Amino acid sequence: MKKILLIILLSFILFGCKKDDSITIIVPYGSPKLAQLYLENSDDYKVDVVNGADPLVAAFGSSSHDVIFAPTNLGAKMYQSKDSYQLLATIVWGNYYLVSSEQQEFNISSLDGKSITVFGKNQTSDIVLTYLFQELDIDVEITYVDSVSSAAQLFLSSQESIVLLAEPVYSNVMNQLPQTKTIDIQELYQSVTGKDSYPQSGVFIKRNLEQSKITKIQNDLMDSIEKTNQYPSDAAQLAVELQMGLTSEIIASAILNSNLRYVSAKNSKEDIVSYFGLILSMNPALIGGQLPNDLFYYGD
Repeated sequence: MKKILLIILLSFILFGCKKDDSITIIVPYGSPKLAQLYLENSDDYKVDVVNGADPLVAAFGSSSHDVIFAPTNLGAKMYQSKDSYQLLATIVWGNYYLVSSEQQEFNISSLDGKSITVFGKNQTSDIVLTYLFQELDIDVEITYVDSVSSAAQLFLSSQESIVLLAEPVYSNVMNQLPQTKTIDIQELYQSVTGKDSYPQSGVFIKRNLEQSKITKIQNDLMDSIEKTNQYPSDAAQLAVELQMGLTSEIIASAILNSNLRYVSAKNSKEDIVSYFGLILSMNPALIGGQLPNDLFYYGD
């Protein structure tokens, strides 16, 4: 009897002390979450979904997660002060839309002299829009709100306003107000720069992460994005099950408008350098004052 109890005790100790080999991820709500749905649904990953940039900044500073999904400029800025993470890939290539319901004519030229509400001062949304207005010599008055949700609430309550939205909030608003007029910021960026779009959000990995885990993350994330783009209805249903808080129809629409695309750090480097170059010309502090060195790009 004592021997049986000893075996049970030893088994409990051995299994209780077994290292948890799950890959830890922190991802902001929105299009980045849509990119990793199938990882979040796997027992191989532990995923924390957060709102806003503050939890991401804390994660970079404390090295609390194996993987951080974040705006590319935020990752670069954090890299300048602590190079614990490298860019693995860019996965969101623009999902911003200006909306209006009351403007008879709604295009970029019609915005001259108007007031516009933008979320995220000094964040990617602000950077891209301000750059485009400067390049096109459009004079606007910008009012800032703290989040895309606040921008959407303003628009729903005051439809004469002109507001910048992002997915999936944009699809949610379009579902409620289908008469809403839209300016696609990605198309505008392409016409001004000649680039397909801007490297909005990336995936950052710990520099000392095991190669086997890096390979797994690469393969699983590429597969997740491919499935999500190819079968948006199935991915949307999964997002509902993962408590994204929107209907499957709205999420499916958001997937189609999110420009999800896995491009390795090495292959997206040219676009990132170009994008960071315009940030340097506007507000260098947003990427830490200078371009990150080559070690910022995994596999370079």
